[in-house]
Amino acid sequence: MTWPCILIAVSVMSFLSSIALQIVGYIIFRKNVQNYESLIGEFRKRRLDLDFSTQVSSFFSPSFHPVKISWFARLYKGVKLQRRGKESVSQETYDFIQSLPEKEIGWLIRLHTLNMVTAVMMIGGGLGFIIWRHFYN
Repeated sequence: MTWPCILIAVSVMSFLSSIALQIVGYIIFRKNVQNYESLIGEFRKRRLDLDFSTQVSSFFSPSFHPVKISWFARLYKGVKLQRRGKESVSQETYDFIQSLPEKEIGWLIRLHTLNMVTAVMMIGGGLGFIIWRHFYN
């Protein structure tokens, strides 16, 4: 088997696997949609900081789950975020999300990790195909 064949095979398998993982992520989100709704409802009730994409995507279908959950996962991990322009997210927002028990937030963190793996596989598969197309075709 030659390098071009190996490269295209790995690229195709990576890309197709990422599609399967995206479907798995969709199913996981659908099973936890009530948890997500209660989390975003609590954020709104307490007037905690939400970014624009999270506010807007909350009205979209579960297909947008990577956008819906990324804000919460990044807050939970303590990433310093800005809400508008250079306005930092309040410490109260970080404290609230980080104080949630594992039972309430664990599914979201695991799903976010799955989404990151899926993205790497999809991008890697696409880049492998581009390299194959450019150098070997």
